[in-house]
Amino acid sequence: MNKKFVLLILFILTLILTLFFIDPNKQTQTILIVDADTVVANQANFYHKELRVRGFVKPGSIVRMGNKAEFIVVHNNKELPVYFNGKTQIPDTFGDAAPVRIDGTLNPNGTFTATKIEAKCASKYEAPNMKINHDQLQYRDYNKL
Repeated sequence: MNKKFVLLILFILTLILTLFFIDPNKQTQTILIVDADTVVANQANFYHKELRVRGFVKPGSIVRMGNKAEFIVVHNNKELPVYFNGKTQIPDTFGDAAPVRIDGTLNPNGTFTATKIEAKCASKYEAPNMKINHDQLQYRDYNKL
């Protein structure tokens, strides 16, 4: 009886571990991290792929429509029009000239549909009386496409 009980416990543990490690719903998805100017210059390479795009919000380009928004992301003087679908909340730090990182997909018409926005308030990180031209800033990405 004791031997049967141990075998039953081992069988149940094996079954639970198998179900845990072999999940048919588990999907691995790769998100490419790129700058806005790279996306604009090579649009055909990025259609319908999950992207995380970095750049700066173009001053005066933000149009809010409830929890949705349209704006332009600028990097190295290249502009990427963005439509934010409102599935997540717009951060409080999102505003003109803010460094921004957007997740979503590029559409064949050249617009980017964002599902998530992350923004930082640039003024928090600037020294007093310091003027920064955000168009001249560049990110370094060591992940080659």
